[in-house]
Amino acid sequence: MPIGELFKKKYGMLAGNIIGTGAYKPDYTPAEHETGQSPNITPFWMIGGAGVEVEVDTETGHVRILKLVNVIDCGTPINPRIVETQISGAALMQLGFTMFEKMHLDAGQVTNASLADYKIPGFFDVPEMMVNEAVDAYQHNAPFGAKGAGESATLCVSPAVANAIDDAVGVRLMELPLTPEAVLRALRSKAGAPLEEEA
Repeated sequence: MPIGELFKKKYGMLAGNIIGTGAYKPDYTPAEHETGQSPNITPFWMIGGAGVEVEVDTETGHVRILKLVNVIDCGTPINPRIVETQISGAALMQLGFTMFEKMHLDAGQVTNASLADYKIPGFFDVPEMMVNEAVDAYQHNAPFGAKGAGESATLCVSPAVANAIDDAVGVRLMELPLTPEAVLRALRSKAGAPLEEEA
């Protein structure tokens, strides 16, 4: 069929944009209801690792992230620069959940539904040094050997920060966000000091 006829059929006119679409659905077998087992339950597994270097102010509980290293397995990176950017974005998103973000609810109503009250990372909260790496691998059941990148970079940020705080000052925090108040309370509890000081 001539190009002009294709445009007319698609757009009702003899000009327009050529758009290519496609779909890929890897093999998948749902888990058995009784056992939860399947020989092919997922097309691929998300794999990542992170390391963090922090500085903790023991007087205020403020945590400053000096260095964040994030490594993921995304199969074969088709566009390495985009993968690196995806790792950065995902890591910073998870850093927000780790250090700041928490919805406050009152009878099911969000009470901090503005950026003045719901804190997200700002420019000065971004680690001074970020290292993003993708392990070069080949995913045999995926197009061009690639698999997902973004969520792999979120997996390890929170435990890495919590581990770094524990390593730095010896307090183990088990709930997010890891706010200065939470760190200071844990430090005071460890020292046997009262949690609230008189002003």
